[in-house]
Amino acid sequence: MCHCQKNANFAATNVTIVNSGRIPWLDYVRFFSIFLVILYHTPPRLPLLDEAVILNLRVPVFFCISGFLFNDCRWSRFGSYALHRGRQVLVPYFLFTGFFYLLWLLVGRRLVSEEALTPISVPIIETLMGDPHVVEAPFWYITCLLVMQLIYFWIVRIVSRRWVFVVCVALAVSTYWMSWNWAWVRFWNLGNALLYMPFYALGHCFKPSIERMRFSGWRGSLIMAVVGMGSMWAMTWVMNIKEVNPGLYSLLRVSMGLMVIPLYLCVGKWAASRFGKRKFIERVVLGGTIYLGLQNYVIGFIQIVAERSGGAWLIDHVWMRLVIAVLTMLLIYPVAVWILSHAPWIIGKSRKDNQGLSS
Repeated sequence: MCHCQKNANFAATNVTIVNSGRIPWLDYVRFFSIFLVILYHTPPRLPLLDEAVILNLRVPVFFCISGFLFNDCRWSRFGSYALHRGRQVLVPYFLFTGFFYLLWLLVGRRLVSEEALTPISVPIIETLMGDPHVVEAPFWYITCLLVMQLIYFWIVRIVSRRWVFVVCVALAVSTYWMSWNWAWVRFWNLGNALLYMPFYALGHCFKPSIERMRFSGWRGSLIMAVVGMGSMWAMTWVMNIKEVNPGLYSLLRVSMGLMVIPLYLCVGKWAASRFGKRKFIERVVLGGTIYLGLQNYVIGFIQIVAERSGGAWLIDHVWMRLVIAVLTMLLIYPVAVWILSHAPWIIGKSRKDNQGLSS
């Protein structure tokens, strides 16, 4: 049976997708990941939490879910697929970076002393390379995802289905040997695209298994919890080799991330079954690119307001990190709703895209 026929049969039996047009548990999983991304960028920085726990949970799950939603039968031609994905990535990428580059020139360089010495051409070069740092650092994710998806499009057509995941793991391992000359693989985040490819392949190749995955029985749940928590504990050890061997660190980080994904997905499914569909959750997820682009600036705005109002001392408290992250989510929400309702073209979408699943 061909790949497309198998996918068609699976989709036909997937009542959740057919009935609602959206998959509630996927929205919860992505919502949690968006929040963790914001929490990661919120001060004060806690190396153990950021590198060992949050890093293990936030980005890998995004790639896995993107792979889960990838439909290799929908696009028969590479050009059509590249145009579709390019529109949804490149439009917000250049609009957001262009706007905040102007804001950085007018205001940002004066507020951040170390950036005053940064040549004005650096953000432009970084943007063209697809590896932004100064202006829109979180957008490394969408450039990485675009390159990953374009490469994966060819992998599933060239490689036998049973070997796709193995090939993607091999590509991730190859980054260990390429890390000595990382400069060239920074172009449009090719290195990260190869490194995180196993997560995308996991979501796509094991779609039926992921759909069936859930907390069932205390033994299975306990094993899942032990493996997941073990992976986060192992990350505390992996951190020790980050400076000594960055290539091996990246490779082990991927392994630890793969171990925690089943637990993460099951938590999302439990939340969906417990709380059901929520418009707030769906809108945050649909506006994920908006949250990605605005988060650092909203966090910075909250910090400035706190400093000007005499509450700078609060920023140093760990508990304020959670408060600022929640406040950031709430402040961006009305902007996201407005863009989704009135100007979805800003994030490369149409109103029709916002009603269903994006691939």
